[in-house]
Amino acid sequence: MIHIVTDSTAQLTSEEIKDNDLHVIPLQVSFEGKTYQDKVDITRQQFSEMLHDDETEFPKTSQPAMGQFVETYEQILKDDPDGSIVSIHITRILSGTVETAQSAAQQVNGDIRVIDSKSTDRGLGFEVLKAAELAKAGKSAEEVENGVIAMIPEISLHVFVNSFDYLVKGGRASRAVGFISSLIQLKPVLALNEGKLEIVAKCRGAKKMRKVRDEITETLINDPKVKEVGLSYVDSTEDVDAVAARIKEARPDINVLVRLTCPVIMTHVGPGGFAIIYN
Repeated sequence: MIHIVTDSTAQLTSEEIKDNDLHVIPLQVSFEGKTYQDKVDITRQQFSEMLHDDETEFPKTSQPAMGQFVETYEQILKDDPDGSIVSIHITRILSGTVETAQSAAQQVNGDIRVIDSKSTDRGLGFEVLKAAELAKAGKSAEEVENGVIAMIPEISLHVFVNSFDYLVKGGRASRAVGFISSLIQLKPVLALNEGKLEIVAKCRGAKKMRKVRDEITETLINDPKVKEVGLSYVDSTEDVDAVAARIKEARPDINVLVRLTCPVIMTHVGPGGFAIIYN
């Protein structure tokens, strides 16, 4: 049997996790002197409110300990000695989680295949669900691995950042760039393409950001191959609700999932941020 492991940055519903018997390892975030495990001892709504209200301390994120991966892998293979594991994780550009998983896999005897999703959030969720679909279809571990890797270029992920401050504080942008951006109220739109984070638009104000949002929405609507869309947000649903309504109007065949993103992404993107992810 093939077992699928991922991390909590994957945007998945409780039903998807249960129906596909997925193993989800939580990432951690430290805030006000306390460390929380995503979806274990803090909800996404709780973290969103903390991030929005608190101005005294910037949260810090960390990947799971190697021991968590080792323990998970060993337990799976103990229960199913002939089984294989396909472990799919947040892109290494945002977290060291995949490197930790790879190191843990080397310490455990068994067929364990670790994949850098080169994505996150619902993009990672798409890959995890693809792996589960292939496994249920009776594909081999190698076929599941290859199927997921082949899917990576098909995923489009755009992140709308309302303020550069959080990217700067989180170490994802230089302080100099952050300072200049705050002066001109720059709101960048980032694309995560096959593990590379690129600025695709520099919006000087909310009006321009909405224009880019609508352009991306029309692009996916006019692409007949698009069947799944993930709309993730940090705190406000205003933008994602507008996108969801437009998709429902023009392409009711597209499945749309609207949900809060994970604390790790919230920390880097900050209040007002949201993402459009499609496949």
